[in-house]
Amino acid sequence: MAMKRPGPVLRWFSRAPYLLYRTHLGWLMGRRFLMLTTVGRKTGAMRRSTLEVVARTDGADASAPPTLWVFATRGRRTDWYANAIASGEATVDWMSRRFAVRAHALEVKERSDLLAEYRRRHPRAAVLLGKGMLGTEYADDAATLRTLAGELRALRLEPAATER
Repeated sequence: MAMKRPGPVLRWFSRAPYLLYRTHLGWLMGRRFLMLTTVGRKTGAMRRSTLEVVARTDGADASAPPTLWVFATRGRRTDWYANAIASGEATVDWMSRRFAVRAHALEVKERSDLLAEYRRRHPRAAVLLGKGMLGTEYADDAATLRTLAGELRALRLEPAATER
């Protein structure tokens, strides 16, 4: 069972990071958040979402953008996820950088491994994720991780050839 869409009050508060990125103050959010810009698969309009970075691999050199991983906690119904998968391309604002990325959907095994690593690095946030997705705290056992990985979706955002 994927997380429900947040209510109006929570949505209003969740817009604060968006405003920081739009005013070029995204660096205040730190390395753990990004703003993903996708093209709406139905409307063609630009859509922006602020997301938690659940893992990253730094670029080959200090100037190269990193590869970033993000969860879609509402599963395949998550609009930004569906938009990114539909086009395969998006733009990321991370820290004080903006760069084009290719969006790659992760398979269940990859999502399960990512969840295990996320739980190890961010145990309190993982408890909230598990309660929101499964209605109960999730453990590191393989069956629970597979169940949770089956409910959510995740993307690997690899930098495109040229930075914007």
